[in-house]
Amino acid sequence: MIPDDRFQCHAYLIEQGDQSVLIDPGSALIADEIIRKIESITPLSNVRWLVCSHADPDIIGALPALVARGLHPEAHIATFWRDEALIIHSGTPLPFWRIEDHDWQLPLEDRTLKFILTPYLHFAGAFCTYDATSETLFSSDLFGGFTLDPSLFASSIDYFDAIRAFHEHYMPSREILTHTLEEFRNLPMKRIAPQHGQVIPEYLIVPIMDSLETLECGIYLMARNDPGLRFLLNANHVVQGVVDMLIRSTRFSEVVEHLSAMSAEVLHTEYLELWATRDDLVIQFEHADGFRGHPATPPSNVQQVLNGAAVSASNQFLMPITSPSSGEVTGAVVLGFAKATTLDSPTITVLSQLGSLVEVGLEREMITRTAQSERAAWHNRAMHDPLTGLLNRTSLVDTFRELFGIDESGAQPPLAALMIDIDYFKKVNDNYGHVVGDQVLQHVARSIATSIRPSDLAFRYGGEEFLLLLSGIDLNGAIAAAERIRSRTALTPEGLPPVTISVGVALRRDDEDPKALIARSDEALYTAKRRGRDQIGRDE
Repeated sequence: MIPDDRFQCHAYLIEQGDQSVLIDPGSALIADEIIRKIESITPLSNVRWLVCSHADPDIIGALPALVARGLHPEAHIATFWRDEALIIHSGTPLPFWRIEDHDWQLPLEDRTLKFILTPYLHFAGAFCTYDATSETLFSSDLFGGFTLDPSLFASSIDYFDAIRAFHEHYMPSREILTHTLEEFRNLPMKRIAPQHGQVIPEYLIVPIMDSLETLECGIYLMARNDPGLRFLLNANHVVQGVVDMLIRSTRFSEVVEHLSAMSAEVLHTEYLELWATRDDLVIQFEHADGFRGHPATPPSNVQQVLNGAAVSASNQFLMPITSPSSGEVTGAVVLGFAKATTLDSPTITVLSQLGSLVEVGLEREMITRTAQSERAAWHNRAMHDPLTGLLNRTSLVDTFRELFGIDESGAQPPLAALMIDIDYFKKVNDNYGHVVGDQVLQHVARSIATSIRPSDLAFRYGGEEFLLLLSGIDLNGAIAAAERIRSRTALTPEGLPPVTISVGVALRRDDEDPKALIARSDEALYTAKRRGRDQIGRDE
């Protein structure tokens, strides 16, 4: 553990005699410790393979020290070509072994490692390493977390909070993340070993994957045009700093000093309001133009104790909160400060009793965003099918206006319609029941969602029929998309009957209205059915 660092970097060793593998070698800051731990198991000269899942310094920073101390004489860096292009600039003399040139596999003494490309999570050439023998996914940045907890293993779903903060900032979008998570779900896994944070045991893998699929990523991109969200993000940094300080120190004056500095430097506000109870700590930030300033006397519901005097200074006002009935001190209030103060010992003693659980309480901003979120949620429910999560037929009207418009050149952009029908779906309901029928519908919807681009639109058109609208694509591209969906659908999960689909593909003609395009894709679908189903029909 690097002291006071929430961004811990982990290296993993697979002991294989003189073919041993070091996965994500690690930071230069911990190179000596990595070497010490390797040599407690096997000589460093046995390390033949150094798997580098991307090119950041937290992965390759230890390479010079490892080379200097003496790796295997034929040691290679196993990586993807896109990563090699950057790793080579570290000046490390080791030769490269490109994973894509070896069928994405590395045969070892008693196992074979499989490499899984995870582009843009978070690097263009990022990948993960899967060991089928131990059923371990070495996930690099995926499933990583920010944490000061020295525990090796995550112990509850609460660890997702550490993962959330990491993924919101590092991963570019939910669509890209969800696509990769879908691939991982097919792997038998007993543990996930990320490069940062804690190892995830088997019983937490599915709950954490489920939570990640709902996470909004690319948050800095979203914040560009959203001042409220930018403010929340900055406030979150301040609060995390308070959490870290509370963990490391019992001197609450340090927390006050930190909040003062961060209020001006990060939030660009002159005033900050903080209040707390003994069991929790709630922080509320106010913009300078919305803050009325600290009162000359305490509010009526707050009594002064500690010799009957509040600690006050320029732009600062601090007072304890006491229970009206018992007179017991239950917390403290600091109002409107913009610079640090030194608190006296009795006050520090009272304030240090505060717990370490910190919540962001941006009340004005949160009320606004909650209302916006609720409106968005209602709109989302109205526009989506509750069973499959795809868009519903009602949402087609707005979609037609957007997709059937004219671009700046005066031309209609390319557009393809795919009509999909589940083969013999009535027999599924008759033979297995409607519960299994619903599961089949959800399986097909997942196959569609994970086979198309984020810009494509997928609808549950009715019953067992689905409609896809793919923009900016030609006929060959549309047929390729249909084939991806058909192939993925055929990979039926355990517990479901075999499932196949028929697909009709049509490309929009000049000045063609939406109904005509959809009708032609429907005709192409029935062509595929007449030819025996489980195939693609097209209307050119």
